[in-house]
Parts: sequence; C-alpha cells; structure tokens
Amino acid sequence: MVLSRFLTELIEANDKMLQHVDKILEHADICQEVLNAEKGNQYPVTLKKCRDVHIGTKIEIHSEQPQTSYLKEEDEEKNEKYVNCSQKLKNKYKTYFAYMRSFLWEGKRNDFPLKDYFVDLTIQKADLFGKERGDKVNLNEIFSNQDDEHQTILVTGDPGYGKTTLCRKIAYDWASTDYLQRFDLTVCIILRELGDRSVNEALIDNLHENSSIDKDWKLPFTQLNILVILDGFDEVVEKNKIIKFIREESFDISRRMTIVVTSRPQATEEIREDMKMRFSIEGFSPEHQKKCIQLMYRDESKAIRLVEKVEEDEFYKEIAECPLMLHMLCCLFNNTEMEEIRSITDLYIRMFTLITERYVRKTDQNGKFERGKHFIGENLLLRLGTLDLKLNSVTSEALIKSFPNEDEYNFIIGLDILAVNSFSQYDKIIRYHFLHSTFREFLVAFTAYNDFSYFSTSITDNVLLFLLGLFGSDKFSKRFLRNLKERVFTPNFMLRAHKEIKLKENWEEFCSNSKVKFYDIELNEMKQLLNLYAFKQLFFCFSETEFDYENNKNEILQFFNDFSFPNGLKFYLFLINLTTDWDYSHDIRESVSCIIDFFRNVRPIDYEIYFIGIYNFIDVFHCFRNVNYSLNLTGDILEELSIGEDEELIALQTLNSERTFNSYFLSLEQYKTLRDRMKIYPIRVKKSKCVII
Repeated sequence: MVLSRFLTELIEANDKMLQHVDKILEHADICQEVLNAEKGNQYPVTLKKCRDVHIGTKIEIHSEQPQTSYLKEEDEEKNEKYVNCSQKLKNKYKTYFAYMRSFLWEGKRNDFPLKDYFVDLTIQKADLFGKERGDKVNLNEIFSNQDDEHQTILVTGDPGYGKTTLCRKIAYDWASTDYLQRFDLTVCIILRELGDRSVNEALIDNLHENSSIDKDWKLPFTQLNILVILDGFDEVVEKNKIIKFIREESFDISRRMTIVVTSRPQATEEIREDMKMRFSIEGFSPEHQKKCIQLMYRDESKAIRLVEKVEEDEFYKEIAECPLMLHMLCCLFNNTEMEEIRSITDLYIRMFTLITERYVRKTDQNGKFERGKHFIGENLLLRLGTLDLKLNSVTSEALIKSFPNEDEYNFIIGLDILAVNSFSQYDKIIRYHFLHSTFREFLVAFTAYNDFSYFSTSITDNVLLFLLGLFGSDKFSKRFLRNLKERVFTPNFMLRAHKEIKLKENWEEFCSNSKVKFYDIELNEMKQLLNLYAFKQLFFCFSETEFDYENNKNEILQFFNDFSFPNGLKFYLFLINLTTDWDYSHDIRESVSCIIDFFRNVRPIDYEIYFIGIYNFIDVFHCFRNVNYSLNLTGDILEELSIGEDEELIALQTLNSERTFNSYFLSLEQYKTLRDRMKIYPIRVKKSKCVII
C-alpha cells in the first residue's frame, strides 16, 4: 500500500514536469517529431548517461547544445580585462595626474598636489566663434548631459590659461570622484605627442599600456561609455587626423563616446562646427588670484604681501590674469624675498634664469651652454629675439636656419616659451607664438639693449620699461634719449619707469627728454610724479564735453590752484578731439566755454598755462597754426552749425597729416576772451619749404 501510494504520487509529479517541458518545447522546431509521436510518449524511456533512475514518461532530445560554459567563461574574461584596464587607468590618473608641474623648476619635490592647489577656472559658455555668452559653468555642469549618445565638447583659452591643467583635473576626477563615474573608460591624449600615430592608434595604445590586453584582442568598445580628452588641437601640425577621428573613427569605436577638445580660440575654425558644446576659459578674476595665492603659501605673511603687490601694481595685475603666470609668480616669491625683485626687469631676469636652468637640469647638460651676464644661453635667446624682430614672427624654417646646431635648436624649443600658432599646408611651415606676450617683450628689449640697431620708436610700453631696466648702472646713451623725443608718456608710465631706472642720473635725463601728457582723471598720479622730478613742461588734455568738465571741475581747479608746482613750469592745454583726422571741420564752442570757465577760476602763481592746440584719438598733438577770420562756410557746414543772428565765427586751424588745415570753429567773442591765454605756432616758409616752428 505504501509503495503503491508512493509510485502514484511520483507519477503525478512527473506528469506535471512533463507539462512544463511541453510548454518550453511547443515552439521548438527541433522537437516537433518528438511531440507528434504518440507511441513515444506511452512507455518509459531511459536517457543515456543518466546517473539517476527515472520512473514515468521520459523524453530524450538529441539536439546540439550551445556551449554556455564557454560563453560564460569568455564574458567573464572580457569583464575581467575591462575592469583591469579601468582600474589601471584610474591608478595612473590618481598617481601621475595628481600633481601640477612647476614651470620654473624640474623635479617632483617642486610639484603641487592638484586636489590642494587647483583653483576652479572661470569657464563660460561660448558661441560658434568662441566668444563667451556670459553663462558661467563648473565641471559638473559641462558633463551634466546624461544622454547615451556621441558628444563633442570644445574648450578654448589663451596660452597659459589652464587648458592642460583642466584636462588633467578631469582625468583625475574620473579616477577619484563620483560625478564622472558614468564613463566606463577615460583616456587623456596630449596631441602634440601623437607623432606619426592617428588618434585611434593613440587611444588603443593608451588602453593596452594600462592593461594586460593583447593588442590583437579587442574590448567590446561599442558597449562602453568612453570619455576621450584631446588636449592641444592648436599645437598639432596635422590637424586632419584629429578631424577624422572626431567625424569618423570615433563612431566606429563607440556610439556613446564623449570627446573633449582643447585649443586656443584662433585655431578652431576647422572643428568648431563639429562641436555640440562650446566653452571658453577666462582669465583669473581678482577673487581667483587671491585664492590661488593663499593656497600656494604656507606663510600667510608672504601671501598677504603678494596679494597686495598684485592689487597695487598694474603690471603684476595684468599678468596675474593668466593662471600660468600667476603660478610662476607664486613659485618665484615662495623661494625669493620680494624685496630682492624691485622691478619687472629683475622679475623677468630671474624667471629666465630659472627657466634656462630647468632645461639644463632636465636634459642633464650642465656646462654645455654658455652663461651670459644674467642667465644661461643668453647668446641663443638674443638670436631668438633678433629673429622675431627681423621677421615679426618665428617660423620652423627660420628656427632651423638660425639654429642649425641640434643642441641649440633643442635648447630653444625645450624652454617651452614657444607654442605652435599655425601650420601652413601649402608650404609646410609651422608658425610659433610666445607662451606669454611678456616673454616676447622682454626678449625684444634684451635684443635692442645688446644691439641698438634693433631699437624702434614704435616699441610697446612694456618693451621700453624692460629696456630702461636693462641699462642698470650703465648711463643712457645720447642716441637712446634722442629716439625718445617723439614719444609722449602718461604719468602712470613715468611712475613705472621710475621703478625700472636704477641710476639717478638716468632718471633725470629721461624726464628732461620726455613729453608727459595727463588727463583730469590722472591728477593724483601727476602729483606723485611732480614729487619725483621738477618738470619744465607738461601737457594737460582737456575733456571735450561740458559734462566731463563739470564732473571733475573741483578736482581740476584744486590741483592747479593748491599744488606747489616747480618754478617756471609751463602747462600746455590741448583740447581732446575724438573725431578722425580726416574730418576737417569741428564746432568747439561748447568745449571752449568750459576752457574759458577754467581760466577764469585758476590763479597761476609759479607756473604758466596756455591753450595751444588739439589732441586727437590717434595720440597726436596738433598745435594751432593760424586764426582764420574770413570764413567761407559751405551749405553743409552752415547746416550743422547753429549760429545766432549777431554771432560771428572764426576758425582756429591746425595742420593735419595731409599738410592741409583742419578748422575748429568758435565764436569771435570766445576767441577774444582766450586770446591772451593762447599760443599760435605759425608755419614759417623758408626756401619754398614749410618749417614748423
């Protein structure tokens, strides 16, 4: 009884199992004959190679089974290799990308931990042409798009503004933080290191060198979400292979790839339309500058002094907008007392000393290059400065010609002060620019100081400041001073020049040979300058609108009435004219009424002041040459002038660049009021030539 009941229950359980098998096999073509064979289902069938005894109806399926164990083993192998690759990449970025390198020193002991010293850059959304649109974003927002699609991001910025550091920060963040974890793999490629490889090859090489994957074995990239960072599009000669990767090859690798490209804005014309998102890195704001300095210094007193220097000194403030230059300032003053560097010339001599020594240490070439008066390789840098002045640019062709010696060529390139500006497909010539404009300005001044034939009166203010500083304790030459007679300087420039000129005799010679102009907004600077030198003449530029004069009237009158001026000082007053030189007729009656009010309220004691001409927007003084009483006004001019019934007009005339007269109309009554406070410099005719007196 017990055995019978057991068999019955077993058969019922087996029937239920068969019903389940029937459902599984009802759509399987391979089982149709088995399911249609009624007799085959009536008797027990013993399955071959079975270890257990089966009671009830059995089905033996003679079909080829998939090798599930093999497939599972292969998937596990792929997954293991992918995980291995990902972990090694993360370890690389957390290790080698964890530090910011110093531009002035070589050696790991001088590196700075990225997580401690990185200051968030000012990143703004940009339009198709790379111009900022005003919306500031952070790194999280740049990668906030979670769509699983092909994405391209362009980040532009000027040299030294932190593009490479930003790339390292993105890779480091992927390896160590959460906001980029949706990317399965991240690869950072420095484009200038591509050589003959394609981007695709560099990508694969990068993955293989960070994993145990054989080169013939491929990961299933199409299934992975990959972040590819291409740093320095502007530094690549063969841009076509980067463009090919962005437009074609990247789609073959993965449909979910995000590509970040960095470049100078001027070099993106070929790819900007391929970019779905565009961003621009802006210079450091004063807040960013202060934060960066505070992070760099353990000594709080040093940080405070450098912050004050950057806030107060116009030159320091200008270069501190560039993250690279601010980082250099911090490095320099962290190892050098600020008092030792009195001028910008001292600053750049020290910078070039460290840059050249860094290259020598990095390449282990101590003693190979000649040391000059200030730093190693002066003769080579002078050659570079001469090259730039002759051609107004530095090209690969000119570099090879000027530096045929391989060691000298490598020295110039290895200093990292030159970066690729453009590449011509037509003539295969690379054009370089200086990493920062002040590097070029210093070398131009250095070249002119050593060979005065390269001096030009059109040099920039910074070049002239460097040149003044390079004279050091040497006296200014008469030739140098003669070339300055055509220049007109502001009080601000003169105060900066005073910091550069070390010899008192040079300062006095420089001031006595300089023309100084100033505006109503520069009165405080003018007071500082007058305390440093007793000038004999100064040029005051008077605002052309009544509104400007009224706003600054009290300060102007206080300056001229209360300040103790040097005896015999002459002020020459010029009226500012913002119109172009080819506009021959101007109505200055409103402006002259302000000048009349000014003269009525000033009380000169130890100085004289005269209204003598017009100062125009192209930085040229035009003295009055004639007074025209007999006006023959055309209809157009009469239409523009609103003349009262009893009002008579005269014209003060100046000689323009075309050697014809410009006329400035005022009323006869105004002229009579000002006549004693004016000077007219007529043109003297001698031997059929016009001589300006």
